[in-house]
Amino acid sequence: AFSDARSRQMYVANVVAPLCSEYLELMHGEAALLRKRLLARDVASGSDSKLTSNVLEWISTITGVHMAAHAVVRSHGTSPSDQNPEQLEGVIKAIFSFGDAMVDEFVSALVETIIMERAKFAGYAMRAAFILSDAREVERRGQREKDVKDTLTLSPDLNDSIHVLSVTLKACQTAESRISSMKVKTAEMTYFGCQSIHNRLSYAIGRKFLDVALDPMGMCPEIHLDGAKQFCHDVCTFKALFQHTTSSEGPLERAVSASRLMALDTSQLDALRDALRALVSFNGEGEALFISDFEDDSRLLKEADSMLAAKGFGSLALEEAVSIINRRC
Repeated sequence: AFSDARSRQMYVANVVAPLCSEYLELMHGEAALLRKRLLARDVASGSDSKLTSNVLEWISTITGVHMAAHAVVRSHGTSPSDQNPEQLEGVIKAIFSFGDAMVDEFVSALVETIIMERAKFAGYAMRAAFILSDAREVERRGQREKDVKDTLTLSPDLNDSIHVLSVTLKACQTAESRISSMKVKTAEMTYFGCQSIHNRLSYAIGRKFLDVALDPMGMCPEIHLDGAKQFCHDVCTFKALFQHTTSSEGPLERAVSASRLMALDTSQLDALRDALRALVSFNGEGEALFISDFEDDSRLLKEADSMLAAKGFGSLALEEAVSIINRRC
């Protein structure tokens, strides 16, 4: 039967595809249970062991779905006479897509419900813009600015958020360690669950910080140095939790660059601002930079981008950097 192309196609249609559909239904139910347990109140209220256990279950299930998809791929096209049945292609795509959707479901539930709402990151995100634009902290501390820089600690309303994130990432590290300690050679796909969760969390947390830094809603018209240094410390503290990411220019890395630019010492920021002004032959004291001055000339735009990259801010778009520079008082 399997030496005949039509028989193989019938086997795919009547056996493989229905079996995979049943498998996806089973995994969908498992994911729903895992999500329910993840969002249980005792998981987010200090039970580190329950959170760790739940994360490890998510990693195991996500990795299992990913490996199941590869198992179907391995059985696909093993004979030169195979014509790549469209139905099997659809099954393979569906399993891979479901695995990716499970990662998104876990990260969304963890970040939006547990970290943002229950661990109070949302409150910090709203308050951060006012801290950055509030000049009273600088006036109150006056000459103690140097001392403040040396004694910065994480903003208190981030303590719960960073704890939940730390427990989750440690669970990912635990899974990686178990895989690495296996005596037999393991395929790269066995790391899929822990690495994909790690990378998506980096992206999701990075977006939250980047939204504060770039201020798309215009809530922070001015940035003052003291608040900028605190924000930079907060971002870098979260960044230190992530051992590796898939991109050197992901949202978290860009948030770090943005916060570092915001927190530049006044003399360094003035030098960068003057250098950008010189590119467009503009030396007006206290005047804002305009991105249109650079966009009108591709050569100037390229030189400005190179200047930012040389200063370590190459992951930011010129428009983003100009906005931050203009808002820094």
